[in-house]
Amino acid sequence: MQIGYKLATEGYGPKEIIRQAVRAEQVGFDFVEMSDHYHPWLEAQGHSAFTWSLLGSIAARTTTLGLATGVTCPTVRYHPAIIAQAAATMALISDGRFTLGIGAGERLNEHVVGQGFPSVRGRHERLREALEIIRLLWRGGYQSYEGRHLQLEDARVFDLPEALPVIAVAASGHDSAQLAAELGDGLFAAAAAPAIVERYRAAGGQGPPLRRGADRLGEG
Repeated sequence: MQIGYKLATEGYGPKEIIRQAVRAEQVGFDFVEMSDHYHPWLEAQGHSAFTWSLLGSIAARTTTLGLATGVTCPTVRYHPAIIAQAAATMALISDGRFTLGIGAGERLNEHVVGQGFPSVRGRHERLREALEIIRLLWRGGYQSYEGRHLQLEDARVFDLPEALPVIAVAASGHDSAQLAAELGDGLFAAAAAPAIVERYRAAGGQGPPLRRGADRLGEG
């Protein structure tokens, strides 16, 4: 069993978040996980720094601590090509300690780019396409993709790690658990939910084999 520490990026400023992560490694936590928000949950919390900057800073200040997004939505505020590049870079600079937590998103953060917020079905369709794009780009070379919602044109991630990041897909119901089994390496859940785990396993999900900090959020 691995024990992690949740970095509350909504409750603390960026320098304090980095300090807490460094301290988490010092006292023996196996990994830290942080949300990828544009806004805090509540106005009163008062913070929401850019998660990918925090991840890079924490990776540079730690040596064994696993790092994870909990979770990133790669379909509205970001394009999956950007997340594919960002996650590959994080895997390289952290020496394989990074887990890419992926989810379908929340209006709280995704509406800010002015493209509206899709229905549940639409979010799942976009998430499937995003995962396919990320996997495609991680094969190397120039790639293109034409989906119902998302497109990719002649793109290449030049810096790829030998061991690709684990993708842990957030699931809260039947459809997302199915998606996690099909296109993810592991299951990301915020609460104990036996029915979701059962659906994930019934769909063939096994979770990644444990190897260093990068895999510590995978179900299995």
